Amino acid sequence: MRGIDPAARELLGRIPLQRSPPLDPEWLRCEMLERFLVLKHVPLRGAGRVLEVGSGGHAISTVPLAYLVGADGWVLALERERWGQFRSIVVASGLEDRVRAATGDARRLPVREDAVDLAVCIHGIRSLGDDVSTVGVFREMLRAAPRIALVETLPVARRRAQRAHLAMYDLREEVLLASTGRRDDLRYRPLARLASLVEEAGGAVQRTLSLEVDLPHALAYFPRRLVEAIPAGSHREDLLSRWDAANAALLRWGEDHPPVGIVIADRPEPSR
Repeated sequence: MRGIDPAARELLGRIPLQRSPPLDPEWLRCEMLERFLVLKHVPLRGAGRVLEVGSGGHAISTVPLAYLVGADGWVLALERERWGQFRSIVVASGLEDRVRAATGDARRLPVREDAVDLAVCIHGIRSLGDDVSTVGVFREMLRAAPRIALVETLPVARRRAQRAHLAMYDLREEVLLASTGRRDDLRYRPLARLASLVEEAGGAVQRTLSLEVDLPHALAYFPRRLVEAIPAGSHREDLLSRWDAANAALLRWGEDHPPVGIVIADRPEPSR
């Protein structure tokens, strides 16, 4: 908490505790704190109009973004379908006047060219789909804004609690596909791969960096019943065994945030 200013600390105290066991009731505040720390490395100065791609149902990044753009700025939060507690959390933060919300598909952003100063996707790249779909979203972000900023967890573990997080998280894509037929929560991509996807989309990468945030990260967890719901067969038994091992690691070592990667890229100026 010492890494953010007192007003931001006071704001976090207004965020409702989450009663969603086995997660700690402070998990949402902790995730927002991580956003505050990471966003110190994103060029928000002068970016009064920010498009957030994939805001999610808890406004985890929306609230820190709304705080950081200042009283004269605003954030347009785009989400495809999962709004959940978004509005109530934004209202609790006291920053609802700085937040606009829109439902839409990130592959066809519902905004005109240069509608915003900066387009961001913060811990949401894993939900954008395969490489082709992800490049399409990055291309749309570069159409909407002259600069984009991407933030995503990296598949890197330097200590046991980070390895425990990755062990559980790496099951999510397989389990969701087997249980729902929908591919989501794709495995984290390396930082160099994220940068190359931005370049495929036509972006000029200005900066990449990797950060250690030194915080818990509880969002890899999902209940065992999702695996149990998969039709019987060897694949289910393998996933159950791996879930049990990953959960045992979480209980023993905790769940720390792996390093976070950031990619800042500009839309190249047209050649004359």
